[in-house]
Amino acid sequence: MTTQTQPSRRGFITAATGGLTLSFLLPEINRLGELQAAVPGTVNTWLQIATDNTITLTIGASEMGQGSFSALAQILAEDLMVDYAKIRTVQAQPSVTSTRPVGASINTVGSSVTRTNFWKMRDAGAIARELLVQAAMNLKGDQTRANFIASNATVKHVPSNTLLAYGSLAAAAAALAPPSSAPLVPDSQFRLIGKTQTRIDIPEKVNGKAKYGIDIRIPGMVYAVIKHCPSFGGTLASQPTTPRGMLAVVPTQVIAGTGRGTEVTGAVNAVAVVGPNTWDTWQAVKSLNVSWNLPANAANLNNAKFMADADALLASATPYVAGGANPPGTLYTVESMGTPGTAIAASPKKLDATYTLPYVAHACMEVLNCTVNYVPGISCEVWAPTQSARAVLQLAMLITGMAANQIVVRTTYLGGGLGRKAETDFVSQAIQVAMAVRKPVMLMWPREQDFTRDQYRPMAKVHVTAGLDASANITGWSYRNVSPSILGQRGSVLGPKGDSQGIEAANALPYNFGARLTEWVSHPSPIPVGFWRSVGASINTFAVECMIDELAAAAGMDGYNFRRAKLTDPRWIRVLDEAAKLGNWTSPVSSGRARGIAIGTAFNSIVAEVVEISAATATGVKINRVSCAIDCYVAVNPGGIQAQLQGGIVHAINAALYGQQTFVNGAAQASNFNKSRMIRLQEMPQIDTFIIPNPGAADRALNIGGAGELGVPTFAPALANAYFKLTGNRLRGLPLFPGATMGGL
Repeated sequence: MTTQTQPSRRGFITAATGGLTLSFLLPEINRLGELQAAVPGTVNTWLQIATDNTITLTIGASEMGQGSFSALAQILAEDLMVDYAKIRTVQAQPSVTSTRPVGASINTVGSSVTRTNFWKMRDAGAIARELLVQAAMNLKGDQTRANFIASNATVKHVPSNTLLAYGSLAAAAAALAPPSSAPLVPDSQFRLIGKTQTRIDIPEKVNGKAKYGIDIRIPGMVYAVIKHCPSFGGTLASQPTTPRGMLAVVPTQVIAGTGRGTEVTGAVNAVAVVGPNTWDTWQAVKSLNVSWNLPANAANLNNAKFMADADALLASATPYVAGGANPPGTLYTVESMGTPGTAIAASPKKLDATYTLPYVAHACMEVLNCTVNYVPGISCEVWAPTQSARAVLQLAMLITGMAANQIVVRTTYLGGGLGRKAETDFVSQAIQVAMAVRKPVMLMWPREQDFTRDQYRPMAKVHVTAGLDASANITGWSYRNVSPSILGQRGSVLGPKGDSQGIEAANALPYNFGARLTEWVSHPSPIPVGFWRSVGASINTFAVECMIDELAAAAGMDGYNFRRAKLTDPRWIRVLDEAAKLGNWTSPVSSGRARGIAIGTAFNSIVAEVVEISAATATGVKINRVSCAIDCYVAVNPGGIQAQLQGGIVHAINAALYGQQTFVNGAAQASNFNKSRMIRLQEMPQIDTFIIPNPGAADRALNIGGAGELGVPTFAPALANAYFKLTGNRLRGLPLFPGATMGGL
């Protein structure tokens, strides 16, 4: 297998150390628009081999606990033929130039970092290796490639038994034209890919050296704490008096590009109290008396209205018109084959169900924060736990009016991202405050602000009808999802199939549905919505897999066997089989327990889960075990994938059992964990995982899958299906236990 990359001579430059610097292109996923690759020519990562044999990989992605830095270093080390532990990783800074220079940051969204960069990283390692070998060939005066072996950061000249370190060859390699292709290490000879490696970021997270956004300290720094209007769409009525002991109260406005739904550009929707330390400032914010102007439509910003609008749109909606305005409330046809309505009407068994999902907060463990050191007319330095460093740079340029070379954006570790830290509203506020007080400032959102001013996972209502014939075949499938548009709130013009975030995991499913119709309708609710771990897949997989289970029950069949009989993709069947095997599906379940199963897809991966539960009450259920199987085609670091699946399952448990945000007059009602319950340590279930083994030889033409979000989508339907088997009660709405609280908080 050979590389398809053909970097230009300009892709290789000599570093100040006299070493080799290799710049290469990595595709970029941009969930803030339609998912697409980076602009050709964009350079956003670089590899440097110094004369002292130091190997440095500068990475444009953010490290938020998903192990991206480790996976990219692992991939690179494979074809570069170096020890994985010897690679030093460095966080990149963003750039707005085109073509971007080496090291420019990329968005970290959509479980994309490893899956979209796999082949480019391998190519970079192979090309750099061959340049170093060529330098050794020139040095030894021997142009027979078979006489040279690259291994462990050295090139061995076999006839003379001479070892040449990469560092000693780096300067000479930098002067060479790169090859148009370079052979990759055969999959059968992998040392690293497909084998669990220790995470690069773990040691300093254990010993306390890791720097998260909330850890930043600068001499002379002051502290700001934000307070928003309680109602979305509200604005500041009058400037509050600065509390005693505080430095200032700074109004902040919605900056262009950060407005969502009710939050329009230019609206002053928050104030920041600035003080000498976080605690005193936080207490001052709690007692600050602020007068707000509530939005004119506040009475309509409530759950009853949102659900009523969804019900109306399930019944009737205006179809999309090419070139038309297509406002919220528009119906988009995602896929249509045959006439499912006719087929269902003629079926001896007909099923009709509506599934309801709420708005859900991100609830990252590290609350939103940003530190800014602004020197008027000179510089602006930003420290942010961000998934979108380039957007932060662009925002800083817009607000300060400074050039890109006057601004430095430093991406810290993220104490959870979950999609929330791809947004930049909190960064815009920190910059505004720093410009007002002319001091280095850290701005923090208290937990209550984090919960009540989030950009939530969209609420949704999904109506599904289906028919079964006498042989338990699905004769027709009609599916309509009504939910707010994430991309629409960001200014995207939606195409004929609507919002890709709204329809993911709902279409092109490999079930033998007979006739099928899949539709999405944009809900008009203006509550800000955003990217939440697995986004649309968490909504659609719940509705799809719950209805599949209802069909199985109507057919008098076991949920696993019914799915297996209806699936048409061998990879899906393999994943389903492995999850069932792992979860002991065919063995008798203990008295008082029940199992549920579900399968789905997101980010090019296929995942199935078996959930075993017991002890159902009116306020909860005991989750005993979760068995999860995944096919991501190529598993770079199996241990890292296992960790991501486990974390995703915990995230899914919290959301499926308890997670929701409700609204009254535009004000979010759950303001902390006391009303948004999370499982306790003693409630943690046993989690088992199985990763479909890597192919014998990976094919570039087949998509590698993501893993960071894949533990989430199939958990909720598997849980609901298990609950039905245990209790006989079919729950079609999430969360299953909306009234549960943590108590005592």
